[in-house]
Amino acid sequence: MTDTKRLLIGALLAGVSLVPHTAAAQTSGSSSQPAPSTGMQGAPPVAAVEDEDAVAEDEIVVIGRRDPNAVIGDIPAENQLSPADIRATGATSVTELLEAIAPQTASSRGRGGGQPVILLNGRRTSGFREVRDLPPEAILRVDILPEEVALKYGYRADQRVVNFVLRPRFRSTTAQIEGGVPTAGGYTESEADLTRLMIGENSRTTINLHAERSGALLESEREIAFETDSSDEVDPRGFRTLTGPRRLVRATGTLNRNLIKDVSSTFSGQVQYSDGQSLLGPSLFSIGDPLARDTDTLSGEAGFAFNGNKDRWRWSLTGEYSLSRSNTDTDRENVALGLVSDRARTITRNGEIDLLLNGPLVSLPAGTGNVSLRVGADTQSLDGKATRFGVTSETDLGRREVDASVNVDLPIARRDEFLGAIGNLTLNANAEVERLSDFGTLTTWGAGAYWSPIREVNLITSFTQEEGAPSLAQLGNPILSTPNSRIFDFVTGRDATVELISGGNPDLDSDRRRVFKFGGTIKPLEGTDLELRADYTHSKVRNPISNFPGITAAIEAAFPDRFTRDADGNLIRADLRPVNTESYERSEIRWGFNFSKPLTSARPSQAQIEQFRRRAAESGQPLPPFPQGGGGGAGPTGGRGADRAGGGGGGFGRGGGGGGFGGFGGGRQGGRLQLSVFHTVLLKDTALIAEGLPALDYLGGFAPEGGLGRPQHRIEANGGYFNNGLGFRLAANWQSGSLVTGGQSGTLRFSPLTKVNANLFANLGQRFDLVAKYPWLRGTQVRLSVDNIFDSKQNVRDGLRLIPINYQPDLLDPQGRVVKLSLRKQFLPPPSFFRRNGGQQPGEGSRAAPAPQPAPPTTGPAAAAPPAGG
Repeated sequence: MTDTKRLLIGALLAGVSLVPHTAAAQTSGSSSQPAPSTGMQGAPPVAAVEDEDAVAEDEIVVIGRRDPNAVIGDIPAENQLSPADIRATGATSVTELLEAIAPQTASSRGRGGGQPVILLNGRRTSGFREVRDLPPEAILRVDILPEEVALKYGYRADQRVVNFVLRPRFRSTTAQIEGGVPTAGGYTESEADLTRLMIGENSRTTINLHAERSGALLESEREIAFETDSSDEVDPRGFRTLTGPRRLVRATGTLNRNLIKDVSSTFSGQVQYSDGQSLLGPSLFSIGDPLARDTDTLSGEAGFAFNGNKDRWRWSLTGEYSLSRSNTDTDRENVALGLVSDRARTITRNGEIDLLLNGPLVSLPAGTGNVSLRVGADTQSLDGKATRFGVTSETDLGRREVDASVNVDLPIARRDEFLGAIGNLTLNANAEVERLSDFGTLTTWGAGAYWSPIREVNLITSFTQEEGAPSLAQLGNPILSTPNSRIFDFVTGRDATVELISGGNPDLDSDRRRVFKFGGTIKPLEGTDLELRADYTHSKVRNPISNFPGITAAIEAAFPDRFTRDADGNLIRADLRPVNTESYERSEIRWGFNFSKPLTSARPSQAQIEQFRRRAAESGQPLPPFPQGGGGGAGPTGGRGADRAGGGGGGFGRGGGGGGFGGFGGGRQGGRLQLSVFHTVLLKDTALIAEGLPALDYLGGFAPEGGLGRPQHRIEANGGYFNNGLGFRLAANWQSGSLVTGGQSGTLRFSPLTKVNANLFANLGQRFDLVAKYPWLRGTQVRLSVDNIFDSKQNVRDGLRLIPINYQPDLLDPQGRVVKLSLRKQFLPPPSFFRRNGGQQPGEGSRAAPAPQPAPPTTGPAAAAPPAGG
């Protein structure tokens, strides 16, 4: 690294630490390009072959070629995960993998809590169900990218992007069962999965069956105090659930085929049924039979995706249709009628179709400017019927929408081509128009810039203004009335048991949101896989759609018709349906780092290998490939994720979370030591409820939704160790203390809270000493996990240092510490499968490739991957 680069990196690091309002965030990706694939080699089955994570050690000059599975554009990945990185998470599905990397994919630019945009092999999908149940062993690489990449795929820049690149060939049948129980007792939970996946040349088929259940946890099974009076004859805690029983079953299928050479088609579908029950307290009209709320939902989804290329243009046509039917029955006591039931029925339908085109727009000195064009149509309907107090009301809402968006990227400078002293500089502009049948025309526009002054530093800034309409559910969900609901009344400073009203609000209006972001990533140490990331985000919303905040005097004054009190001032009814408020403003800094270090793995001895060969020959089972060399971590370790993504194997996919097809550790990539830590600091968090009222500061004590206080600091840490088939992983979340002011009992103070989850797992198929004796252990994983390992619960005290009834620890977190045990088995294809493929074993042949970043020809490891089929 030159002195100039060191000086610039040092200055940028100092800027991040000293100027909180200009944070940087985004882990750079590799600029290396893949070499041509070497294809499949017809080695005898008993020959030792390289581990799928191996990287060729010869340094060669690679001619620049764009990976067909890479994302559109020149913004590099913030982080990339190789098969060894994925295996180190212990994840057994894409859903668990996304949970493991959640600190890296979180975004503060969206409307709250949304998943990242999911791509498969650099293309749009037919829906999340297409990737949700894929086994991690089938994944060759994971790219984590900033929100600006979403624009190139027709999405808004309010979610990060995760691109899953699959192995070109893979086949497995995976079965998994898991059971859990809180250490405090009370209920059990369990789930089971069965997945069949077949990936071949230009084809992919997935079938998944999933079931889960959990039991009921009663208040009487936890330390819950309750207010009594002389009229109480029955302890209500045995008739109220903290968490109700629940069941869910689901079947999902995906079929992907190439229609013609450059056009692939995907069809996916899902059917799901779930039901549950909540107990609401004892009934005066039915001794021993509590009041209850029963719910059940039956839903179906179907989608398609066509992806293709035409000359220099890429196109995607996606569509989806979903149908859901929900029933809710709530018991209610009526003095005149006795025990009656309120009923709500809802049927929702949603259909959408999108066409996306991406290609060259104009030729500039620094490169080709690209444009993404998207047009789409959407239709939604919500039919509801509710019966309350014997009176029936019906809802019939519909919305039709047509929309179009455009995104333009213009390269201004390129490091090795035009204005090279500036580095890489790209400007961006985007716009979207939506025409809604019930809200008229809504617009969104934005602009941004991507600048990489040196390869180790990547900076992004952007601005977005968007208008958003309320969803049909927010407008028209049936109105539900829940008796005996606990809520804290900040006006009186006491807990209250009220009739709680929830559902839709037909009077909601659209909002207008402005978001500014500046962020970037820095890789400060050459040869070390350490990436620093920071983001500063400021958002301001006019007329925001909000769930009801805490019940304070200011809120009650602004919405007096939402609350009912008796003659003594006690709250007896609260309507908490969503409302529009005047404005909301928030600014935050989120900064942290990702670190990964390869570890050396043990290699089986020659005697163990010969013993295993003899056992396999006697049983007629196919042999796995054996790792060569004794090194782990001998390959390049200084890359930005892409440099280490050279592992993985283009064969049938060994390794992964469950041991794959019997890879035995070893290989040059070996194990992994990983650590990811991110700190979020809220700088401003205020709301204006109505014009003429003072602004309310959530950080200063105003009660947010749920009345739980708003912590100013949050820290998310995720790390683990994996080697020789054994892994351990910790995930810790900490939040600072907070307070809520107001009420006759003074200020509520919320203690800091730390929760730690731990996973201990063994991929037995990678333990050669075990598999040599018990070959049936290949592809087996055993995992023990403990959620909330220290049984941490928040402590809340009022001005008298007493715990309010509604803030008892077992009410805030009834589960506490939960211990889970899972067993997973992945089955090999039959021996005839290998014979049809020339006698080759899983993992033999082409190796995994690092994800290339758009860059001129460079030097790098000879580790290329063919395009992933399907």
